[in-house]
Amino acid sequence: MLVYLIHVRDPQFYALPAKTRAANGNVRVMGFPPIGIMSLSSVIKQAGHECVMFDQANPDTPNQVIIDQINREQPALVGLSFLSTTSYPYAKMLAREIRATNQNVKLAFGGVFASLNASLVKLQCPEVDFVCRGDGEQLLLDLLANLENPQDVASLTWMKNGQVVQNPNRAMERQLDQWPFPDRESLQLDYVESMPLDVPVVLSMRRFTTMQTSRGCPWPCIFCDIPIFNEGKWRARSPQHVVAELKYLEGLGYESVGFVDDHFLLQPKRIEAICNGIMEEKLSIRWGIEGRVDSVAQHLFPAMAKANCGAMMFGIESGSQKILDRLKKEQTLDQVTTAVKNAKKAGVEIVHGFLR
Repeated sequence: MLVYLIHVRDPQFYALPAKTRAANGNVRVMGFPPIGIMSLSSVIKQAGHECVMFDQANPDTPNQVIIDQINREQPALVGLSFLSTTSYPYAKMLAREIRATNQNVKLAFGGVFASLNASLVKLQCPEVDFVCRGDGEQLLLDLLANLENPQDVASLTWMKNGQVVQNPNRAMERQLDQWPFPDRESLQLDYVESMPLDVPVVLSMRRFTTMQTSRGCPWPCIFCDIPIFNEGKWRARSPQHVVAELKYLEGLGYESVGFVDDHFLLQPKRIEAICNGIMEEKLSIRWGIEGRVDSVAQHLFPAMAKANCGAMMFGIESGSQKILDRLKKEQTLDQVTTAVKNAKKAGVEIVHGFLR
């Protein structure tokens, strides 16, 4: 089967001038690569299907170009992936534009916001046939095998006889090493190393991509959807699998990687094994992480810096202890100060705090 996957963004992406195209001819854009659809593409291809990806950050593929190609090639399924409330209106608009010219193609939504609001999303956007909830790898394979009769596809929301149907949740997958590395080379784009969440701050002009070495965070911060999406669980890939992907990326010419883990700094032994593996393989690729300031792995900051960790991004959120307590952040201002000092003392080049 032919599958299209589209990463929907709000119009805050930043394409760089054409004269700054990469040596391979790709357009350079500022913003994090769409690790979600890249991961799904590799899974789909491994299963024997075809997959075409689009990132709305690409100025060469505006919506009309995507729609025209859908109408020419008639894929079995078009998946639209988006993260948040800011992208949701643009996902709805694109779905409606596709449906206005094509009544046959199956449309699906996926991503954190769609997962947590699946029934409402299905009612608000009837043009979409399916809303996929949670991890997408096995879900998408199951859906492709049951497009015409999806009643047994776990974690799927759809419509039957005018009523929204919420299929039961699937068990959360813990064996993350089973999935292939994301399909980064099929998108004709090069991503400039910038701050997370598409913040328009360039960190370097190194060839950049993202990785996910773990999923979830067990802390109960009330402003965050991560604990709900991941059922309060934290799941991780093995150190060996992580180091193997870093080695693979360096072989492809990538110079910098942003780990998009919700909380990388959770398991000291795993962090130490990753650092040791990087040094044993003599890798030079630079990497950055996000984590909490109360991590018990801070004694490993020097080892991380030695293994090319060049950026640490902490969820500080506020300079007021009262507000931190109201947010159920379960951290103190002293811990903020200590973590930042420890990171800088260890030689980490960029130490950044997210504030609300």
